[in-house]
Amino acid sequence: MRDGTRAKLAFLHRVFRQRRAWYWGAWGLLALTWIAGIALLALSGWFITATALAGAGLLATLDLYVPSGGIRTAAISRTLARYFERLVSHEAVLRSLADLRGHSFRGLAALPMERIRAYRSGDLQTRLTGDIDTLDAMPLRVVGPMIAAAISLVVTLVIAVWLAPWPAAVVLAASGVATLAVSGLLALAGQRRSHALVQARARERVGLFDYIGGLAELLAYDRAREHEAVLRQDNDAYARRQRAQEAFGVGSEQLVQAVVGTAALLMLVLALGWYRDGALSAPVAVLLPLMTLGLGEVLGSLPGAWWRAGESLEAAGRVQHLETTAQNPAPVERPDPTPADEVPALRAHRMIIGFRRERPLLGPLDLEPVRGHPLVISGASGRGKSTLLDTLAGEMPPLGGTVLLGDDDLQRITVDSRYRHISYLPQGLQLPDTALRSILSPNHTPLSDAALWEALEQVDLAEAVRSTDEGLDYRIGEGGSYLSGGQRRRLALAAVVLQDRPVVLLDEPFSGLDTPTQQRVVERLLPWLQDRQCILVTHAPEQLPASWPRLEIAKPLGRS
Repeated sequence: MRDGTRAKLAFLHRVFRQRRAWYWGAWGLLALTWIAGIALLALSGWFITATALAGAGLLATLDLYVPSGGIRTAAISRTLARYFERLVSHEAVLRSLADLRGHSFRGLAALPMERIRAYRSGDLQTRLTGDIDTLDAMPLRVVGPMIAAAISLVVTLVIAVWLAPWPAAVVLAASGVATLAVSGLLALAGQRRSHALVQARARERVGLFDYIGGLAELLAYDRAREHEAVLRQDNDAYARRQRAQEAFGVGSEQLVQAVVGTAALLMLVLALGWYRDGALSAPVAVLLPLMTLGLGEVLGSLPGAWWRAGESLEAAGRVQHLETTAQNPAPVERPDPTPADEVPALRAHRMIIGFRRERPLLGPLDLEPVRGHPLVISGASGRGKSTLLDTLAGEMPPLGGTVLLGDDDLQRITVDSRYRHISYLPQGLQLPDTALRSILSPNHTPLSDAALWEALEQVDLAEAVRSTDEGLDYRIGEGGSYLSGGQRRRLALAAVVLQDRPVVLLDEPFSGLDTPTQQRVVERLLPWLQDRQCILVTHAPEQLPASWPRLEIAKPLGRS
């Protein structure tokens, strides 16, 4: 087994092992479902044959109660086992995938922004949604059917040994071995198709996300039709592969059914011979080939199970890449940068910033804002102001120089330690569809309602919130769509106030506010800013207090 496949299997084992008791219960119920189905078919054939012979006077006695009771038991057991198998297996899978999705989100949230930007938006969303959803095939359609098929085959072998001469068990065992061989050959081709199918789906979804995200720009530059054509091509390619895979699966199942049908025909020939020789009764001679046919439902699932493993393994590799990105290399765990009774200062020395080493934007730059005197940074768009704040927040490493928090390099401090001292309000807000209370006071840091209202007063938002019927429980809509742009910025600013951290980085905190409102907010925040280092990026520095120091970025720093 290749190392890559082994690593993917180990990853899948970690994902699903937490609920292994649930899965074993589900697999046992699946085996019971199949065994009950085989018993229902075999007993029905036995009972019909025995009844016909008794009616023709060829059978002296007939016990109606035992076979009819067995048939009813098998029918009811099959229905109940199928229902509870679906209930248990889907409950376990959904919980496992929910845990994985939460783990992946937490891992990504701990990454610097530079690492996250390595993924295209559509690719990242595909890995977190479609690829994770594809993993459910491993316990539901691969491992479960294989274990249940093995149990069902063993049970039918025991029944064959009990009721008939030993060649009957040999025929059943041979049909199982032949099915495994055929399934293995089909799986090799099916898994190759599965890898291509997952990649085609990823390309199609990435293209769709990119198209939707950039639709306004595509329309503005008259490029929408061109991208729509590419999107249709990707969609058609994915649909073709999906249809081909489904057709391949149906063909594989039919081939296995042909193998099982051949075994059933051979069993019928043997059973008739044994009946002729008096070794079997007529009802049992009918029961054996029907029992063999009943294995068709069981063994027919194996090819599909094996080639679906290819989809899960390919998707597992894509999801595992997120985990690897989030964990390696992990920041070195250090204690808090300074003792608890000291307040760490943020400072930059000879710092050069940019997106890549070949694209520096600013620097070299020395910064150490004075507490109580916010540093106002302004300049034309595209000069790197937001990138500067990303670097000072530790979301991106500097291209040169150092950024220190206390005496420690910011890049060597864990995310949790860093954000115990730094509050960062970025330019692009991603607000969840939740209540105001949840934005202001997360579950892990509950605050009193009085503190929440005080923060809203500081950002001049309390009156607007009181005007709603729900107050602090007012839901803001997806992305804060129920709020205006200025209200969204002030809500986020209120959350920063409540974090109460010594270093504050604000990127356009007053965007969307008229001048009187901005002046009220600034005046109310002055006491709060007295004990904090603050760096504030704005396009309107003239609207801020003249006593605050300025840094205007007219051109890349350190360059003539």
